[in-house]
Amino acid sequence: MTPTVRDVLMGCVTALARPAAPEAGPDYAASRIGMVSTLTMLAAQQADRAAADALTENAAIRAVFAEAQAYNGTLGGRVAAAAAETDADKTVPALDAANAGLRRLLAELHEAVEAAGDAATDAKILALYVRMAAIRRMTLGGG
Repeated sequence: MTPTVRDVLMGCVTALARPAAPEAGPDYAASRIGMVSTLTMLAAQQADRAAADALTENAAIRAVFAEAQAYNGTLGGRVAAAAAETDADKTVPALDAANAGLRRLLAELHEAVEAAGDAATDAKILALYVRMAAIRRMTLGGG
């Protein structure tokens, strides 16, 4: 599961609303506040760019699907269908849902590509994974 910004913020609310046990001491309380502030800062980073990141990643996955038409039959026509889709609903929950579906299909495609021994398509998918990680990279310190 990949937590959403909402999930992270709700966890922060819960952590702040629930008092620490008295025996935990001030070091624990300070540590908890530090962790909550870090999570909140990361959530803010993600909120600023969530839609743009998802749109970029979804387009990159669909581009790989467009080049992998040889596997369309193997995957029940879903590769071509996904390659032709667009993100009409630009809300973060809709983009995240589309992204989750695209990622699942990408994993299935990657399995089929590896089973076929298709080194060229495998390299494209591996390069996409690296790009996806770069797109989603978070920076501690807010920068």
